[in-house]
Amino acid sequence: MRPKTTILLSAVGLITIGAAAWRNLPGSLAKNAEDAAPPASKLRPIPTAAVCPLSGVCVRQFPGNVRATRRVQLAFSVPGLLEELYAQEGTAFRAGNVLARLDQRDYQHALDAARARYTDSQKHFARLTSLRLQNVAAEAEYDEAQAAHDVAKAELRSREKALEDTVLRAPFDGVVARRYVENHEHVEARQPILSLQDISVIEVVIQVSERLIARSGAANLGTLQVRFDADAERWFDAEVREFSVESDPLTRTFDVVVGLAPPADLEILPGMTATVRARASESVDVRNGEDQRVLVPVEAIVRDPDGETYAWIIDPLGGAPRKQPVDVGILHENGLEILSGLQPGQHVAIAGLHTLRDNLLVRPMVAGGEGLDG
Repeated sequence: MRPKTTILLSAVGLITIGAAAWRNLPGSLAKNAEDAAPPASKLRPIPTAAVCPLSGVCVRQFPGNVRATRRVQLAFSVPGLLEELYAQEGTAFRAGNVLARLDQRDYQHALDAARARYTDSQKHFARLTSLRLQNVAAEAEYDEAQAAHDVAKAELRSREKALEDTVLRAPFDGVVARRYVENHEHVEARQPILSLQDISVIEVVIQVSERLIARSGAANLGTLQVRFDADAERWFDAEVREFSVESDPLTRTFDVVVGLAPPADLEILPGMTATVRARASESVDVRNGEDQRVLVPVEAIVRDPDGETYAWIIDPLGGAPRKQPVDVGILHENGLEILSGLQPGQHVAIAGLHTLRDNLLVRPMVAGGEGLDG
């Protein structure tokens, strides 16, 4: 019986050791799994957006400011006391209407004196002309009388012009945008009196980057529409009227002037803000043979103090974010154009960008979730 007993005890011992090992096995596997991938509870949720390819129709938006089609600062050509100022800000005038008038007394007196001298010189010259024909007057005396007559005539014209310049008239149909002086002030020649603007046609000035100008030209922005901030619901058809051929030295952009007829039910005035939308076929703007351009939300892009522009790429399965430098293009209606650095299908962070670090474990936030459960 001793050999059987020994065998039985050995079997029981092996079973006991195996059971203990089996109980410890799940913990070992869990520890290994923990070392391989952190649990979701340790991954910080980050709002993300997918990188999308640029569509076939390119839609861009540009902020702009309204200005009048014709603008002029009016001033008197002569100094004097401002006697009458009819131009109130916001008042419309027709071409030729009187806007302001100086005290004319001194100019009228000067004109009367010039007219008297001219009349006297004219009589004297006529008399010497008659004597010259009779060979009685000397040629030098005749020439002197003729010169005096010419000087008196020129002075008369000058005095007439000075009196005429005491009245300021509207050079075209327009609205007084600003008045710089008040009645009974003494004004100098060429001192601005008021600003007159023609708003029969509205112009919106936008700034276009040199990159876009180089690709398609200012005249080929596509179909243009304007929406005024005072009425954010409607878009109005417009067209390019003019554009600068020299960029701004600071912004490196070119001014493009878009014109349109003023809406009948809106009072659009110079200085108001607007948005210009340009729709163009992708063939106008595609760079053949180069990397594919994509769109991302504007809030996905960061510019650091050194001028570097980048986005944070987030792994859909979670992990450390990756800081990716990008080349930014034009702002479109549905996102910001990225020329290089990102590929369609990638996910980029769109919130908390300044708090992200290379050693921070994150994951895309679950739609509809909140807090750490997001």
